[in-house]
Amino acid sequence: MRAFARFACLIALCLAVPGTALAQAYPSKVVHLIVPYPPGGVVDITGRLLADQLGKVLGGNVIVENKPGAAGMIGATAVARAPADGYTILLSGAATHAFAPSLYKEMQYDPVKDFAPITQLVEGPLALVVNAASPVKDLAGFVEMLKAKGNTLNYSANGNGTYPHLSVELLKQILDVKPVHVTYKGGGQAITALLANEVHLSQNHIPIVLSHVKSGRLRVLATTGTARSSAFPEVPTLKEAGYDVVASAWFGLFAPAGTPRAIVDRLHEATATAAKVPALRDKLMAQGDEVVVEGPEKFLAYQLAELAKWKGVIGRAGIKVQ
Repeated sequence: MRAFARFACLIALCLAVPGTALAQAYPSKVVHLIVPYPPGGVVDITGRLLADQLGKVLGGNVIVENKPGAAGMIGATAVARAPADGYTILLSGAATHAFAPSLYKEMQYDPVKDFAPITQLVEGPLALVVNAASPVKDLAGFVEMLKAKGNTLNYSANGNGTYPHLSVELLKQILDVKPVHVTYKGGGQAITALLANEVHLSQNHIPIVLSHVKSGRLRVLATTGTARSSAFPEVPTLKEAGYDVVASAWFGLFAPAGTPRAIVDRLHEATATAAKVPALRDKLMAQGDEVVVEGPEKFLAYQLAELAKWKGVIGRAGIKVQ
């Protein structure tokens, strides 16, 4: 029996060695971090900050490649089709991995089957804002105005199927109100419209509204996270005010399906280490992001919950982009 036990242990050790050796040898060449959006945007900035720190932790080079187009799906498709060796990974979020299946009839990838989730990195609550000249001073007054004026009000968003669009559609469904959606080409235009009083409200990304709130041109009434935003700690969340509206723009890392678990774990551990470095963490938080690094299983569970949640919102609103 002792001989058998020693043999069994030896077999187990041999089976464990390849994965351990693989993780230790990785990376032996440049890791390409695909950002499926144009250079200069918030996601691109996040990717470059992360790539710099990941390279230092991994002891190799991590470079950002921008592959924009089709609401992020061009970049996501490229990663789904890349070799499953850990040298091509994706930084993306809800647009490509939660919204897209409900918005588009045709996709070149499956957001679950074609990827190995590595870890979530950040989530960024949105801010419900009105023009500072608006008579609405707080969330209670805002809800009262929505219920009283209904579809005579309108809101700006950054394009069809974006977080600023879908988050207000969720709010509309919870409150049973019908403000009219006015779409713009990007967050800058959406907020410019609010500043010019072309629309009555916007629920937009904190980095886009932050400077205008600080300058006193916009008023924040609520944020959309599960907890108060570090950017606006004095402002209540919609959730704590009694409205079941949670909409945080999350981003994380994905590898192609079939990537060895040892490499996935190595990337997760490296990201967790990188996220503790002030040069990365502080800059992410300054953008209004909350840092969330919890690993493959929790990230997958979160993604699946988001897929189901937004499928319901999009279906009830009857939204189709293509």
